[in-house]
Amino acid sequence: MNNLKAQFEGFYNTPALFETLNDIRQFEFEAIEYKKHDYAKFEILQKLPLGKRVEYFFEEYIKLSNRYNLIYKNIQVIENKNTLGELDFILFDKKTQLYLHTELVYKFYLYDNSFNEEINRYIGPNRDDTLLKKLEKLKTKQFPLLFRDETKNYIDIDLKNVFQNSCFKANIFLPYKKDVKTSLINKSCIKGFHINIIEFLKLPEFKEYKYFLPHRYDWILDASSSTTWKNYGEIQEEIQVFLDLKKSPLVWLKSQTDYKVFFITWW
Repeated sequence: MNNLKAQFEGFYNTPALFETLNDIRQFEFEAIEYKKHDYAKFEILQKLPLGKRVEYFFEEYIKLSNRYNLIYKNIQVIENKNTLGELDFILFDKKTQLYLHTELVYKFYLYDNSFNEEINRYIGPNRDDTLLKKLEKLKTKQFPLLFRDETKNYIDIDLKNVFQNSCFKANIFLPYKKDVKTSLINKSCIKGFHINIIEFLKLPEFKEYKYFLPHRYDWILDASSSTTWKNYGEIQEEIQVFLDLKKSPLVWLKSQTDYKVFFITWW
């Protein structure tokens, strides 16, 4: 499926992960009228990955907003043929009369309660990404890049009149049937659960349901979007392909009463 309208709505409706975390402020994502928008104008390639898709969706949101103007986007700062980094978006906020340097982040994090501190517990499905690592990158690399001398060759704004923030949207998955308490994040971001493949195969309740493995760029959609479902035996084969590659697939589950979203992990 390649439903750009549904994907945009999935991005738009994904909650912000926090208001302020590690001194990073959240972009003020205000309501817009989008349901009658002409999505046929989206120029997005079929195979464009989810990370790049949400950049287009955020840009489209800005165009539909009455509050923000887009000034620059995806500015690569290069010096002596070396790329120093990239600025996601420079906006002008008509409400505050400030320029905004906004870094866009859209993540899927699995909660791992084996760590002592909560800030360390939000980890990417394949163990190669963490919330803490992303916050540190924003503070130490992406935000300081705006003020480097080399960046002045690429943008022309009043740097004394600029505010930096992140549009940080995320989907959080908690351990299956474990009591977890979260205090750092917006609980509205909790989307589903995660479960190890051994436990998934061991528990008899999972044999009763229907399943579907969406493409990564459809992870942003609701599980009810699928019209094709497979049984427990059929989906095991698809899941194993990902696990053999050390990839944790996102799975949609359909029961007689509702839908669920979860990750099956190899770790």
